Amino acid sequence: MVLVLLLLGEVSLSGVNTTHLWLETPRWSSQFYNEAEADLFVDRFRIGGRFLLDAENLRDTLRRIGITQRYLGYEGDDVSLWLGNYYETLGHGLVLSSFENKPLRIDRNLDGGRLRWASQYVGVEVLAGRMLTENKVTRDDWLYAVNATILPIENLELGAIYLRRDATQDADTLFGRAFEEWAEENLTLRLWRFDLTAAAAQRFTWGRRSADGWVGTDNIKGLGLTASLSYSQKGIGILLEAKDYRGLAGGINAPPPCNLDQESINQGADEQGYHLALNLAPWDWLWIDASYSSAWDSTRESTLDRIGVEPRIDLAGHTFIPFFTLIEREIPGALNTENDRLEAGLSYETLIRDFSLHLKGSYRHVKEVTEAWDEPRVLVELGWRSFAVSGGGVAEIKGEPELWPWGAIRYNAYPFDLTLSYGRFKGEYICKNGVCSYELPFEGIKADVTLYF
Repeated sequence: MVLVLLLLGEVSLSGVNTTHLWLETPRWSSQFYNEAEADLFVDRFRIGGRFLLDAENLRDTLRRIGITQRYLGYEGDDVSLWLGNYYETLGHGLVLSSFENKPLRIDRNLDGGRLRWASQYVGVEVLAGRMLTENKVTRDDWLYAVNATILPIENLELGAIYLRRDATQDADTLFGRAFEEWAEENLTLRLWRFDLTAAAAQRFTWGRRSADGWVGTDNIKGLGLTASLSYSQKGIGILLEAKDYRGLAGGINAPPPCNLDQESINQGADEQGYHLALNLAPWDWLWIDASYSSAWDSTRESTLDRIGVEPRIDLAGHTFIPFFTLIEREIPGALNTENDRLEAGLSYETLIRDFSLHLKGSYRHVKEVTEAWDEPRVLVELGWRSFAVSGGGVAEIKGEPELWPWGAIRYNAYPFDLTLSYGRFKGEYICKNGVCSYELPFEGIKADVTLYF
């Protein structure tokens, strides 16, 4: 088949190879990770895949070697087809959210197929696939979805989604084949300086949990509502979002949280909240971002409140960014043990001909259930053309101070991107699409190499 495609038209090849090498001290043990992706383009056809050699256990305990993704795609004027591994988020992500985030070590790719057809006023998409589970080895049960979009007038878009997932392997057949159904209705309306988006999602599960588990308990009836209203004009932008999720935690979706950190209380099982953001640019040299968000569950035992202010001041090629963030968190059993955090600091950036300079200093006060500590942080980055030198560190003051200093050198010029770093790196808690993880601490030498072709 590849040979037939090569005879049809123009051919091009592109790809990227990424290598990570860790030399951990004081034991001087090494870790290695390599990922290669390549795409062959023949006119409107695309053939590609991903080869992975995972020989490290710093970020997880899984070690793998082999082809982890392969796909074939066709992109026409009105029709597109994709077979193999792919990513897809339907609507607002309330029904299905398949995505990848490499810093978080999250890969929720689907293995199956997707067909799209679109005209000026109507779009239809059908798909099927099995999502990769958290262990990155096995796949979830088959799901099937239809996504329809209508544009009846210029500023109005209406959408409807239906998805069904069957328990094909571990359902309790005494009560029939278990399955779950999802539906989402959404709209986007643009009127003058206002943008309105709204979506409602329903989830129904039928059947019993098997010994191996599946979609939950008997007959869950989930409901999710989300809406946002924004207003914008020169120098002013306002955004208000509200969300109410109950029984939406299905493992294949990732309902958007109500805060800029994208941290969720329980991934849509029982979560309500709102988010207010304000952007002001009264003068060309001043830009102000401010936001407040609050989320809670129905019992009010889990709460997450966040307030942040970040002005940007540009004066004659010099940029100053003071910032302030306050997070109050009370989520029993959550992955992150930091309940409250206050952070304030100042960032400075400038560019003089081929030289760039970035300085950032901040102070954190972190509180857990039983203890609290302070964290001064500093970052210095100096760049010249394709080269950059950076250094920084964290001092954790909790009785006797603990230092986490590091330094790095980077060369970034197509087709190479090389970074060498050495020191003690403090772990970070990071989130994406309501899914969170820890980047674990590390001490030693790191090498990160990316080659594009």
